[in-house]
Amino acid sequence: MNSDKKILIVDDDDNMREAMRETVSRMGLAVDVAENGRKGYEKATANLYDLIISDMRMPDIDGLSMFEMLKATGIKTPVCFVTAYGSVTGAVEALKIGAYDYILKPFSPEVIEELIRRTFALSEVVKKEGGGNISSEKPTVYKSAYMVRVFSLAKDVASSHATVLITGESGTGKEVLARFIHENSSCASGPFVAVNCAAIPENLIESELFGYEKGAFTGAINRKIGKFEAADGGTLLLDEIGEIPLHLQAKLLRVLQEKEVERLGGLKPSKIDTRILATTNRNLKTMSEEGVFREDLYYRLNVISIELPPLRKRREDISDLADFFIKKYSALNKKPVKPLSEKALETLAAYDWPGNVRELEHTIERAVVLSRTDAITSGNLFLHGITVDGFSEDKAETEEPVIRLEQTVAAAEPKPAENAGETTHSVPAVGRTIADMEQELILNTLKEVGGNRTRAAELLGVTVRTLRNKLNEYREAGIDVE
Repeated sequence: MNSDKKILIVDDDDNMREAMRETVSRMGLAVDVAENGRKGYEKATANLYDLIISDMRMPDIDGLSMFEMLKATGIKTPVCFVTAYGSVTGAVEALKIGAYDYILKPFSPEVIEELIRRTFALSEVVKKEGGGNISSEKPTVYKSAYMVRVFSLAKDVASSHATVLITGESGTGKEVLARFIHENSSCASGPFVAVNCAAIPENLIESELFGYEKGAFTGAINRKIGKFEAADGGTLLLDEIGEIPLHLQAKLLRVLQEKEVERLGGLKPSKIDTRILATTNRNLKTMSEEGVFREDLYYRLNVISIELPPLRKRREDISDLADFFIKKYSALNKKPVKPLSEKALETLAAYDWPGNVRELEHTIERAVVLSRTDAITSGNLFLHGITVDGFSEDKAETEEPVIRLEQTVAAAEPKPAENAGETTHSVPAVGRTIADMEQELILNTLKEVGGNRTRAAELLGVTVRTLRNKLNEYREAGIDVE
């Protein structure tokens, strides 16, 4: 069997999930697991799989709902359901809308093995005949000429073992491109390990990357392998590599050159077979000229360099990206898929996107959650967000921040809606104050996320503390915020 294949198992039963994982592993195949439909959906939209085996009945998002969400997002990976006898009707319904197969509980490991062989055998037949629906291809969302060249180059270099340096502003999708290279490489069946070098404290980054032996330092009670060894046989992404401390750069250079790593407290190095990719939003050449980044390391990393453009320089991709995110977050939030109004699309196209694709994704997620109309309007976008004036985290808990909506408030009569039947948040009705609009937005957001304050604060763009203070203010005014 082709050992490059990768399978995702989704089941909320720990014992069942582990049993299926062991069966797949014994077949020599790569396997990921998820304990519910929501996490299964997130993994299936972030990684490339050749088959998904999922339980039908799970809390929150069940197997069938996950399957429909994947279809709406454009994922065509074959899905097989595991179901009890009493849920056969649901499994049959899943077959009618495109599921690959189902198997009944209880079953032996041989049943799973036969299912996998049959699925992959059919996939090969379909591939040879050039048709059918069996496909694990993930959707790639771009149409600009520059991005066509970027992904063409990425596919060409994926088959090599060369180190690739991916550059670009924050939020342009550097990790997405790195995953694409991994998934199209000869080590696609191996692990993909991503390390955010900027997020690890400087005193811990050496042990995280290289690992340590028992007793190497106070507190090292067991041996720990580092990220280089964890990615053996696969790909290691060093995200924001410009943040690596200067004193560790020589050790990193040795790993790249010698393909071996030595743990802290170790007596001899260990050989590794790890493909190295790196990303940065900084100019490493300038940093090397300033003496804060080793020049030899820069040239060793820069064997092949791919630059991702900011979103404002590939505006023709905005519409397709927005549609992709609408489908994704409508499915996750169990909302109907709504189109963008013509004015909303114009607003998205005209905006400068300092946060790039990541900012667009968060904007669309917020709009999906907050939209009350048949289409997503420009007022739902809140592109200038909600800012906090006169507030910092180190101020006393009792000091009240001021939330300000950065939306244009008309001083005269309200303007007509953008489209028939639309309402807009940017022009409130005459007589309503900013405080009223702020209160409505906060309470509606809380309602939409089921009272989850952390999630509401993320969507509103404020801290949890700020949100809590506002809710306390509303309670004191006699408003029910439960």
